[in-house]
Amino acid sequence: MKKSILLLFVFVLSFSANSQEGWVTYYKVNKGEMQSAKDAIAKKTKKYNSSADGELIYTFQVEAGERAQQLVRFGVGPTMASLDTGAEGYQYWMDNVSPLINNVGGTEYVSRSDGASFDNVVAGTNKVAKVLHYNVKRGKGAHFWKFRNNVAKAAAESNQSMALNVWSTSIGGNSGHVMVFYSHVDYSGFDEEQVSWPKVIEAYNELFGSNSFETDQALFNESLEMWGNYSEIWRWLPELSSPVTE
Repeated sequence: MKKSILLLFVFVLSFSANSQEGWVTYYKVNKGEMQSAKDAIAKKTKKYNSSADGELIYTFQVEAGERAQQLVRFGVGPTMASLDTGAEGYQYWMDNVSPLINNVGGTEYVSRSDGASFDNVVAGTNKVAKVLHYNVKRGKGAHFWKFRNNVAKAAAESNQSMALNVWSTSIGGNSGHVMVFYSHVDYSGFDEEQVSWPKVIEAYNELFGSNSFETDQALFNESLEMWGNYSEIWRWLPELSSPVTE
């Protein structure tokens, strides 16, 4: 992943310059046990996921959306094989963390879409992310990815700091599921998008032709299913996460 997961990130947030594969799991914490669950996750992560050359796992809390207050664990690595959790760490999780939480929806494996991502922010800077979940129609991927790839190119051309990271399902989720992370230091970044994104649109039209953004966005919208599209805000919990790597 190039300086990001999350974003945050997803997201996502900026974490590692090398990781390309990942997994995402949501957890609903038992009533009244949020702090105990966070403490247990922090201990497990520090004990088993603190090595930069091992599996890196980052923890977030959902702050907006239907799954608000749930925790999210996002594991990242250079290959699928690197995501194969060791038995000792897994057993520690089952003994100390699992009794405090419930897995919601299982685990989804994802791959970072490098061509649709642009992230020039220092790793570990961003703490919150707007996460857009898209469900792409079967056979309509060309229009979806043309727009997303062009947006990333326009973001780079706009000459501003930005953390835009895109991840798509590989195994375990809806085949058309794509997550787009817009990450910021804090909530003020969401307000600043009113200034930054017109510059991206301007760069898009300069790169790909007058009114191309409007035209391509319309085709992008048509590429989406009527269901399965929603948004969330995630907050990174560094004390429950692996160290940030460059």
